[in-house]
Amino acid sequence: MKIFIIIATLFVAVDILIVAYVVFRRFRRRITPDDILEIQGAWEGIKREKDMGRAILEADKLLDHALMKLGYRGSLGTKLKKSHRLFGKNINRVWAAHKVRNNIAHQIHYQVDKQTYNSTIRQFEEAFKDLKIF
Repeated sequence: MKIFIIIATLFVAVDILIVAYVVFRRFRRRITPDDILEIQGAWEGIKREKDMGRAILEADKLLDHALMKLGYRGSLGTKLKKSHRLFGKNINRVWAAHKVRNNIAHQIHYQVDKQTYNSTIRQFEEAFKDLKIF
């Protein structure tokens, strides 16, 4: 009788794990090949943008869009907090790029110099590499 209870308990535990795995896989989203092409095309447009501040704003919006496609909800800040594992050690650089965007958007006389622009665009590009988009 004890062996029957042990075996039944094991079967129930395995069943629970299988259901949890199926539910997890069902709700975790992936970026489709069409989404990747859309994001890559938008990125090319961003790299051609002559206005450095606008390019950074657009890169930030594109990262927000990519994370939304992966199933993350909320503001970009919220999405970054929830998705930090996707970026590994690069997460602090992603935050730094987002903070430059915030400076552009919220500070009246904020000017982007060439060095800040290059660094920030490179940080966004690394974020897209972390997401396996580039």
